[in-house]
Amino acid sequence: MSNVIEMGITAENMLEIYGIATQMRAEGLNAEFINAAVNRAGEYEGTFDLMLMWRDEHDPEERAATLADIQDAIDEGRERPNQVVEKPYIPFDQLENISDKVKAFKAGLRNKVDAWGGIMKLAAATGIPQPSLSRFFNSTSMPRRTTLYKIANVLELSEEEIATDWIR
Repeated sequence: MSNVIEMGITAENMLEIYGIATQMRAEGLNAEFINAAVNRAGEYEGTFDLMLMWRDEHDPEERAATLADIQDAIDEGRERPNQVVEKPYIPFDQLENISDKVKAFKAGLRNKVDAWGGIMKLAAATGIPQPSLSRFFNSTSMPRRTTLYKIANVLELSEEEIATDWIR
């Protein structure tokens, strides 16, 4: 608990997080998601703030979007290495080419998802909130490996099928 307090999350904040977790469970959210959110909120004040936003929001669409943001924070925390990793440099003039490859990859994956049963079914099977999946498929941002692996496992795709030249 001392590490939590040192990072800006107080014991009082943790009690508030537990209260929000109880409310999330009462509203039918997945226990694994809630546990991961609580753990991430204890490590990262931004996730704590997202949980407060979810609690205080009454619009179902905004709540769903906030849950998607919490899931993104959880995924980001899982992907974070224990040490600084130097990433390769991508020249500015190659960004558009990479963006086109990302869009094409996501379009192909979306076709597979649609043939399999669609976004709603994928959300239920992966535990990834539907708004997160919609944002995943509609953005040009690089997908997180954890998201790709969850989708691949549900669709029974091999790593070869989800490995692309822009993530190798």
